[in-house]
Amino acid sequence: MRPRVLVAGGRVALSELYTASEDVELIGYVRSLDEAEEALRSQRPSVLVLDSELCQTEGFCSLPSLRRASPDTAIVLPPAGAPGPRLVRAVRLAVRDFERRRGADGLTARERDVVRLVALGHTSGQIADRLVLSTRTVETHRARVQARLGVSSRADLVRWALEHGLLAP
Repeated sequence: MRPRVLVAGGRVALSELYTASEDVELIGYVRSLDEAEEALRSQRPSVLVLDSELCQTEGFCSLPSLRRASPDTAIVLPPAGAPGPRLVRAVRLAVRDFERRRGADGLTARERDVVRLVALGHTSGQIADRLVLSTRTVETHRARVQARLGVSSRADLVRWALEHGLLAP
């Protein structure tokens, strides 16, 4: 399956990815970070190619909101200079790395850590201390995991962890 790619800014990246259409599926182009955030929510691409000039004019502080708009989308900044085939390689690597970080269950290693500790009876504060995260981040991980797995309670989450071997020694 070809990675689904959204391009924000960067006409050079757009033309490079368009010529590599056998390697990637170009699903859209947006001109601003606000448009990118909206497109991420609606289209859920595999990769967002984010032009660094757009970040400089609109601010790198937008990256967290882009990540929240589509947590499963890898973000790639094109290589400096004329991207050429390096951009297509970077997109492929980003997709592979992103998929590698997720297990067969769709959870990242960090999310699995949180589920395991929740299942072992730790509070969000204890998990935060142990994983060196904020309590809010732990709660966000837990909420995302529960939504992704379709479970609604702590008991369901514990049951899922048991069934998937997260509590095995």
